[in-house]
Amino acid sequence: MVAISRPRLSLRVRLLLLTAVALVPALVILVYNEVALRRSREAEVHALALRFGQLASLEMQGVIEGIEGLLLAIAHAPIVRSFDNETCRNYLADVQAQSPHLTAVTVIDLQGAIRCRVDVAGTEQRVEDRPYFKDALATNGFVVGEYTVGRVSGKAALPLATPIRDNNGAVMGVLVAGLDLDWLGRRLRQRDFARGSALTIADRNGVIIAREPLPERFIGTRIPEPFLSLVHAASPGTQEVTSQDGTRRIIGYVPAAVMQKGLYVSSGISRDEAFLTIDQATRRGIALALVGAAIAFGAAWVFGHRVVGRPVERLVNTIRAWRDGNRAARTGMFAKAGELEAVGAAIDGLMDELAVRQADRERSEARQRLLINELNHRVKNTLTTVQSIASQSLRNAVTAADAKEAIEGRLFALSRAHDVLTRENWEGADVSEIVEQAVAPYSSRGEDRLHLKGPRVRLPPRTALSLAMVLQELATNAVKYGALSNAAGEIRITWDVSNAEPPHIRLRWQESGGPSVQEPNRKGFGSRLIERSLAGDLGGGAHITFAPTGLICTLDAPLA
Repeated sequence: MVAISRPRLSLRVRLLLLTAVALVPALVILVYNEVALRRSREAEVHALALRFGQLASLEMQGVIEGIEGLLLAIAHAPIVRSFDNETCRNYLADVQAQSPHLTAVTVIDLQGAIRCRVDVAGTEQRVEDRPYFKDALATNGFVVGEYTVGRVSGKAALPLATPIRDNNGAVMGVLVAGLDLDWLGRRLRQRDFARGSALTIADRNGVIIAREPLPERFIGTRIPEPFLSLVHAASPGTQEVTSQDGTRRIIGYVPAAVMQKGLYVSSGISRDEAFLTIDQATRRGIALALVGAAIAFGAAWVFGHRVVGRPVERLVNTIRAWRDGNRAARTGMFAKAGELEAVGAAIDGLMDELAVRQADRERSEARQRLLINELNHRVKNTLTTVQSIASQSLRNAVTAADAKEAIEGRLFALSRAHDVLTRENWEGADVSEIVEQAVAPYSSRGEDRLHLKGPRVRLPPRTALSLAMVLQELATNAVKYGALSNAAGEIRITWDVSNAEPPHIRLRWQESGGPSVQEPNRKGFGSRLIERSLAGDLGGGAHITFAPTGLICTLDAPLA
């Protein structure tokens, strides 16, 4: 087999690699912040563009509504409804003099003939083919027309028309006025436009009637085909586009269908200008990151050997001497001096630690032997208890079934107590757990016949086992003859601790509500078990009272 040699990396190269890896999180954070900042700014610019577009739309709507009110007032004037050319022309001349935003206020009869206009003397001019005239008659209301160039004046305007009604409300003609697009352009130029911004107003067909900047280039032209869908969109929105003047903009638009007067309005913000400060901050951040990386790599190259190389060499020499048999070899480093020094201090304490571990192993083995002996002792005691239970149960049982039931119940009680002690590593158990485990088989859901009350008291293992057996006998007797043999009986189990030295636990078992109780002629196994478990094994005492209202058992056992 041919050994494949791996390239050897010097300490300085490793430090440079480590420095590069350390710089990766900073680079990731920088990129993340840049992306998050740009996304946030983009959302902000989109919202700003839409707000500007909506404000311009509201402003344009206010202009149109003002003209609508003026035309309605003119249409109701008797001079206008009289179609008297001479007096009507003088009236319209006064109106136009006071309304610089209007051009060519015209009165037209139902046949499309011009009946009154300042710059037209006769009625030879006809406009029945004009869309605004047809729409006003068709809708019987105020209409905003399409971009048009006047036949008489030759000026571009946005026609606005409203019906003229007689005294009975019947339509007798149409009053038309043109919104002066030059006036509209001057009004737009009064706005505070940010650098690179744009504002576009178009009629419902997408023909531009006002534009800033470069109005002379775009007014009268149609919005390009790729953007006509915005004119006829169902709701306002924003979109990033490259405008006809070559500028990338984020526009907020209000479609003609949304604006009540049928005009399309869009406001654009230059993307380059909107992201100018972010782009500048990005360039500064990249420059600072490059400078910081250069400093970091330089420091790693210059100080790597001094800060890391020498301690590592010392560690290697010490380990090599120790392998050669020099058990007295030590680095002499101090843990508080740094991480590598901490490694050296750990190596210095290696042999001492091995000795300590050997001593711990010996103590652990001795403890294991002690635990095995203790387990053997406990198993023998348990077997002795089981033997006694079986012998006494068989001796006092009338039938084999009675013996089987008695043995199983007592062994289950012993088993439950063992479970509690096993969870506690045979170091003791709480009296409440022993009591609850002992009476658990005799409680049922929906009934409140067993009442337990007492403080938390820690019992030694031997006392816990004896108490479990005693409670099992009392519960079994209650089921057969006492409070649990009917549906109304109750049992109260209470306990407390005396102030004696050593302290004693005193537990009281009191039955009530069961059949009338009489003292038996002879003691059964249960009574003898109670007396033997507490008085004989634990140095305590037990007293059983056969009161007519129910059996009472008082237990007393030392806690030492």
